Amino acid sequence: MIFLFTFVYKIPTMRLKFLLLFIIFHQCLFVFSQETSPNLSNNFLFEDKNGNLITNPSEQEEYLAKRQKTTEIYVKNNTSKAASQVPSQLCSNGGFEEFVNENGVNVLKNFQYTVENPLKPIQCRSATQTANLSIKQYNPNDIGLMVTTVPSNFLDDYIGNIDAFDQYSLKLNYKESQPTMALVQAQRFKTDNETVLKFNYKAVLQSVSGSGHLNEQPFFKARIVDKNGKVVSEFCLTGDPQNCIYTQAPVLQNGNIVLYTKNWQSGELDISSIPNNENFTVEFMTTRCGLGGHFGYSYIDDICMSHSNESLQGSIELDPLFQSCPKSPVSICGGFTIPNSGDIKATVKSIELKIYDSSNKLIHTTTTTTSLDLDKKRFCFDLDLTTLPNTTTESYNVSASINYNIEMDPTACSGTSFNEVTDDDANSGWDITFLNCDPKCTLKLETASLSLCDDNKNGKEFFDLTNLEPLVAVNQTGITFSYFTKLEDATTDKNPIVNFKNYDSFSTTLFVRATMDPDCYKIIAVKLIVRNPTANITGVLNVCSGSTLLTATKGVSYLWSNGETTQSISATHTGLYSVTVTDASGCKAVGTVTIIPNQVAAQPTIKITQPSCSVFTGSIEVTSPASEYSFDDGKTWGTNPEIKNLPIGTYYVKIRTASGCESYNTKINLVPFLSSFPTYSKIDPKFCGDIGSITITTPSSSYSFDDGLTWGTNNTMTDLPSGSYRIRVKDALGCISNYNNVELNSQFLPDPKFIMSNPYCSNLGSIIITTPAAFYSFDGGTVWQTSNTMTNLKIGSYVVSIKNDKGCTSSLAYVYLNSLESSYPEYEKIEAGCNSYGSIEIKTLGDLYSFDNGAHWTTNPILKNLNGGANVQLMVQKGGTCNSRTQSVGIFNYFRPLPVANDYEVTLCDDLNDGSEIIDLTAYNSNLTPNPTSNRFEYYTSLLGATNNDRNTMISDYQTRKLSNSINTVYVKVISQYGCSSIVALKFIFLDSPKINMEDKFPLCVDKSVYINAGMGYHSYLWSNGEKTQIINLSKPGDYWVTVTEKHGTLICDSTKKFNVFMSSPATITSISTEDWTDGENVISVYQSGLGDYEYSLDNRTYQDNNTFTNLPDGEYTVYVRDKFGCGTTTKEVHLLMYPRYFTPNGDGNNDTWKVKFSDMEVGLTVRIYDRHGKLIKTLFTNTDSWNGTFHGAELPATDYWFIVTRANGTEYKGHFSLKR
Repeated sequence: MIFLFTFVYKIPTMRLKFLLLFIIFHQCLFVFSQETSPNLSNNFLFEDKNGNLITNPSEQEEYLAKRQKTTEIYVKNNTSKAASQVPSQLCSNGGFEEFVNENGVNVLKNFQYTVENPLKPIQCRSATQTANLSIKQYNPNDIGLMVTTVPSNFLDDYIGNIDAFDQYSLKLNYKESQPTMALVQAQRFKTDNETVLKFNYKAVLQSVSGSGHLNEQPFFKARIVDKNGKVVSEFCLTGDPQNCIYTQAPVLQNGNIVLYTKNWQSGELDISSIPNNENFTVEFMTTRCGLGGHFGYSYIDDICMSHSNESLQGSIELDPLFQSCPKSPVSICGGFTIPNSGDIKATVKSIELKIYDSSNKLIHTTTTTTSLDLDKKRFCFDLDLTTLPNTTTESYNVSASINYNIEMDPTACSGTSFNEVTDDDANSGWDITFLNCDPKCTLKLETASLSLCDDNKNGKEFFDLTNLEPLVAVNQTGITFSYFTKLEDATTDKNPIVNFKNYDSFSTTLFVRATMDPDCYKIIAVKLIVRNPTANITGVLNVCSGSTLLTATKGVSYLWSNGETTQSISATHTGLYSVTVTDASGCKAVGTVTIIPNQVAAQPTIKITQPSCSVFTGSIEVTSPASEYSFDDGKTWGTNPEIKNLPIGTYYVKIRTASGCESYNTKINLVPFLSSFPTYSKIDPKFCGDIGSITITTPSSSYSFDDGLTWGTNNTMTDLPSGSYRIRVKDALGCISNYNNVELNSQFLPDPKFIMSNPYCSNLGSIIITTPAAFYSFDGGTVWQTSNTMTNLKIGSYVVSIKNDKGCTSSLAYVYLNSLESSYPEYEKIEAGCNSYGSIEIKTLGDLYSFDNGAHWTTNPILKNLNGGANVQLMVQKGGTCNSRTQSVGIFNYFRPLPVANDYEVTLCDDLNDGSEIIDLTAYNSNLTPNPTSNRFEYYTSLLGATNNDRNTMISDYQTRKLSNSINTVYVKVISQYGCSSIVALKFIFLDSPKINMEDKFPLCVDKSVYINAGMGYHSYLWSNGEKTQIINLSKPGDYWVTVTEKHGTLICDSTKKFNVFMSSPATITSISTEDWTDGENVISVYQSGLGDYEYSLDNRTYQDNNTFTNLPDGEYTVYVRDKFGCGTTTKEVHLLMYPRYFTPNGDGNNDTWKVKFSDMEVGLTVRIYDRHGKLIKTLFTNTDSWNGTFHGAELPATDYWFIVTRANGTEYKGHFSLKR
């Protein structure tokens, strides 16, 4: 499948829009032979009206004669214009309502048609002829017209009321046509900078199954052709039952599905590349199938107007940016539309933003939107400017693409798909630029436009460009302006517009360069708009009913030829009507229509009720106003617009107006009821001789697989051999459906290969099928024979197939035989290009071949080693004297050498030893090619990606690419100025930098020095103090570093270690606090000063970080405070005091005295002892002996005594003890 679009190369100053073409068709075949209008006998395969191949020679001749006669009748019955069609304004007679009288016949104004039988395969093949036949005004008595106007309420066999607009629509082709194609052409020009040609259409196409119609399906096609014959925009629509845009008719036509677009579709063709006032051709084509037995036709209405909200096309459009020296982030927004048609709806799959630099290289892409509003159909991206490689001097353009999903069952709608739509530039000129972003350059510009009315209608006006100055530089002074037609000229300040105060111009884009000083200038794109609006008048151009409403194109004010000033007026008589429409810009346009005398009333709108399964009669009702009604072609008349209880049959409906005008008849067929054909699923045979099955999926009471001959209640039929089956269903009331045709595959044999010999100079041709088989067919399987050769063949097309003795067949292969002497050689051309010369191979079989118009002949059909500028004249000769026509073929491209390039491997140091490095790949361009400045470079992650130009593998961050030893190879495409490329590998090996095993900090004891060792084995050492040895001695604190190197051949890797030298010292114990007077829960806390980090111990063996010791028994202790960095240990003794609970002064030598334990070790300690009455008995000092239990030499009694201990710091402890005797 292919989608046809107009391709335009992107340049910074051009804004391009691409509309999604949401249609499906099979790929067309193209050959390099010259395409000419064929003789009617130049197509061998034909079908009758039932879609069956005509194989009998006499019947073929009869068919050809009939078709030839029909074509002659067309020419005879239509006015042929000797002169070419006169071009008219884009929308002239776009509603198909205006007619002119030619020789007493009313014909459509501004349109012509012709018929054609294109070369097979025809599918989506464009017409080659020029239309020269006039299109008649509708008259049902003019039967067999390939193109005609039809009433807007025309009753189509499948669509019903086509529900067109105003009085007439245009119909191309019809069900029973003989010629293949109907072509309508309109010569046009645009005047008001229009970008698209809109139109509305409906299509009715048979979908022909089977390989016998490969590339031969009916189609509808529209296209724009410029004045040079170049196709500017086109699309082609064929019938695919899996395409959900279609409605399927409830009945098969000759065994094939009929598809139609129930609602009007909105079509658009791109005309943005065509200048104002330049002629071009609008073409609409509709064809039968290539073999003639299956129909296709279409309706078109209201060119330049869109009446439908259903469209097979989607779109996306970026808002203009014009960002100069912006701040991050930059908001990039736009709008979009979503395709929808019939029962299908699209959804947004993704929107992708792409950023291109000034060389049009893609440098950033993202699908992460900041906002996506599906109701308002708006999107925004926030662009972080850090993603741009250059925000000082570079300029950028942006593009946006939208992709769609289908909101349907993908299996049921496998023929429906959506293509990507792109807007590849936000505005003329650069979208984002960083030109002269110095803060001192305060110049700010805004885009602007100048608009003038095209008074003389030549598409040009004289502009004073200085009127742009206050618009682009608002409220700024001290600026000089110059004007350019090209952005590159504005950038380099070359070729400015000289006559800028009186500049004669079409609508165009210019570039204004505004300069404050040599280092401060900026450039902005502006538009010149030459306005030449058009005025059109729409309405029914028929006053048989007394009056008709005429409506002018929307504007600000209106002036009709009868003096009225409203947009719409009521016309009551024939003749010329004109209106002058003034738009919002003050530009005027004049539109005219002529209502020609006509006694035929507009066709009536009719409502039909067909018989049903239970009601065997129908009814017909005329819903449009009239005075009288007839249902028998005018034989009888009445005032009742409805007739009921009509039996099955044909009726002819007419109306008569109050003024006596009668309409043409409308043919109405009331037909027996048959419900819609059933749906099904099937299992095809998998090999020759296998069986399959069919399951009818439409629920019903009874099922038939043989066209209603037999019925059953099982909806599945198994054990079916390959072949064709007609299925029907019947409900409980006995109502039978139309049939559906099911083909179980029988094509299991390989595609047939063949040798063909074209007819030449009264010698007939032949085809030899070289694939072995039991039977052979040369007419698509209608006739089989045991001989693999068919001789005495005339020019034309043949379909070959093979069959084995089990009845299994191959697919069909088309063979085209052409008369050698009347045809041009078919050929295959390979252009010269990158690292290759061109060649031409003549594909038409012959005895001899010439590449110089017959001057020399050779048996070799291939000419090689051709370069640009070569022009050869191809001829083929058979039989010694029979020559083909001469085909001129040129080689336009030149041999171009591939860029000289080589792989490169580089070893680098892993500076951080983290397994990766950030690499600027562009730094190695000169290592890949001797001419880096003459080439451009693209970087890919894989060889396959570089070979296939896979953008998903292209490296965008090539100046900051993160690589590692596990991902260490980049594939670089070196591209010459001619686009030729060589792919080389750029490989990186990362070596670990030296690992320095040093501490981050080193202590320095007071009044000492410290040795610092960087480790042994390095190539060199450099310390921050200038020393270059492995070990240095430092005596001052501070921050230092050392750099060491390791040598790997010529590569030297270095590492630097930063460290700190800090002061430390022994502790000075400032105080010790104790909590004693217990047996085992005493506490010592040590306090010190100093520069170090200290730890504490009571035994000089076990140290702790906590300066407090708990759960200590009373006694004598030594406290140790040690510097952790080895600068010394400080000690001090501590005593934990306690007292005896009693003493026994009985002279036995045990406990004869009482004193505080270790009191003699604590200087300044006093103990006062009191009796129970508080009388001081004894005072003990540090060096005083203990108390012996006496007072003034007398023994005191055994009882309790109290004491108060006072320490040197004034703290007291009180307690009591017992004296026992």
